[in-house]
Amino acid sequence: MNGRPMNEIRCRGLTLLALLTILLGTVGCAGALMTPLYLLKGNEVDPEFKKEVKALPKESTIVVICRSPYQNLFGSDNPSRTMSLMLTKLMSEKLEKKKFKWVSIDRVEALFDESAYANESYEKMGAKVDADYVIGVDIDSFSTRHSPQYYQGKARVHVRLVEVATGKLIMTKALPQYTYPPNAPWSVNDVSQEDFQNIFLMKLANEVGCLFYPYEKAEKYALDNDVARLRH
Repeated sequence: MNGRPMNEIRCRGLTLLALLTILLGTVGCAGALMTPLYLLKGNEVDPEFKKEVKALPKESTIVVICRSPYQNLFGSDNPSRTMSLMLTKLMSEKLEKKKFKWVSIDRVEALFDESAYANESYEKMGAKVDADYVIGVDIDSFSTRHSPQYYQGKARVHVRLVEVATGKLIMTKALPQYTYPPNAPWSVNDVSQEDFQNIFLMKLANEVGCLFYPYEKAEKYALDNDVARLRH
């Protein structure tokens, strides 16, 4: 794919994954400190597609491909690429027991030019990278501004799980508009545009991921608290 130098893109990806690791790593600790363990037990929420994920063979190869009308924004500014990185990391950690193999978005981008990435079918893209399944996320709308003075992320996404060999659509879900923060937008004086977009994409990636993996209710509150601390 054309765009920024590959070294810059990879370094940016490492930075994003480092941010995600730090925030997600604190979730368990924050939840444990704030809430007795016995209160957390039984609060796990099953994902909507628990049955579909359970049916996937162990050690299957899966690729996460996010794309949007903003596909011309290649490199670190591309919300689709950042979303792919974050969602792949989340899925690989949360579904570790399934021993799935995850295809890097770098490998996908190396094989498809801009037009093909935006328009090729998910099963054909998956076949090119030797994947068994594709988690495809179409970002239908995306914005990070509430007004010139405030940030508020809004996005609509359509999620699909596709079997590569047959092209079978195993599941599909159009999520309602996701808004973060839901009530009080952040002042542009609190955080940079770049950092806010990354935080919003991390939250959006987790919202999509929760369709596939279980999560504790307390984790969401802990993650919100840790994200809020980044503003200061």
